[in-house]
Amino acid sequence: MYLARARGLGQPPLSLIAEGHLASAAFRADCAEIVRAFDAAQALRTFDSAEARGAVARCARGARAAGVLPEKLIIALKALMRDVALPEMRAWYRGVLTDRVIVWAIEAYYGIDGTDDAKQRSGDGAGDGADGDPR
Repeated sequence: MYLARARGLGQPPLSLIAEGHLASAAFRADCAEIVRAFDAAQALRTFDSAEARGAVARCARGARAAGVLPEKLIIALKALMRDVALPEMRAWYRGVLTDRVIVWAIEAYYGIDGTDDAKQRSGDGAGDGADGDPR
């Protein structure tokens, strides 16, 4: 099931956003990982999995590092959820999951998702060199 849908990732979901990083193999791989994580979550009937959230976070951080505007990332993730991820699910619940994916992506994109990267940027002393250690 996952592999058949993942092959659809070879073509960008929306031609308007398929440029730069969003048209790259790295982004398609990130999207395939999101689909795979949701397939696994669906089998377990738990869509709040750390695996799915982590896949979305990696995708969002990669997009930010590549200079993708957040609104373009959101459009791409919504298209992914609509066109590829969980197509057999009822539209209402897929919408709920899409909203969750967007929140996860925004949190990761801006570093407010509770990861170590976010803590370093928040000025908690870790990685700012205050103790002589640049890590």
